[in-house]
Amino acid sequence: MTENNKPGTSICSVSAKDPDWRQNGTVLYSLVPSEVRGVPVSSLLSINGDTGVIHAVRSFDYEQFRNFTVQIKAKDNGSPPLSSNLTLKVFITDENDNSPQILYPVPDGKSLMTELVTKMALSGSLISKVIAVDADSGQNAWLSYQIVKSTDPGFFTIGLHSGQIRTQRDISESDSIKQNLVISVKDNGQPSLSSTCTVYLLLSDNLSEVPELKDMTYVIRNL
Repeated sequence: MTENNKPGTSICSVSAKDPDWRQNGTVLYSLVPSEVRGVPVSSLLSINGDTGVIHAVRSFDYEQFRNFTVQIKAKDNGSPPLSSNLTLKVFITDENDNSPQILYPVPDGKSLMTELVTKMALSGSLISKVIAVDADSGQNAWLSYQIVKSTDPGFFTIGLHSGQIRTQRDISESDSIKQNLVISVKDNGQPSLSSTCTVYLLLSDNLSEVPELKDMTYVIRNL
């Protein structure tokens, strides 16, 4: 079943036959009491004692429960009653319900992290790297990176799947000292979800060229 289901959703049904006559052949269904990761199975599933139809009691989260096993008992109404057990394994499938989480640079508003880039950097030099993760699974967690806005379009490029930021040409004296890149990180889900971050770059070999640098929280020098 797919995660984020509605409580009460029918999952499946079980069926048993008893060749005895009348009440000796009347079958009743129940869940064998147990726990799944410390949670009573009765808080996850319910079963109709007469029909054997199994329903989800709650909405499932793939990141919490990926699969679990329960025991189902089919018991006749004879005296003494006779019964058989069935093992049911429930698999939860992933939905794309988590946006990419950007680990570096830290999100705007928490701290201003600025990369100091030497003016000697040549075309193809590695400048920085955006690091992101996704709590989903499979293709829902495949991430791609793209520069959506920049101070000088065409100056920098980013690896589609690596997140590595590199120069596309040599740095010149006419380039603005301050360079900002807005990066979009998108997953491969349907529909896809995305997050954005801003990378702040300073093109300088001398900190005295940037008097306002004292207001910035972190400065990382690229070698």
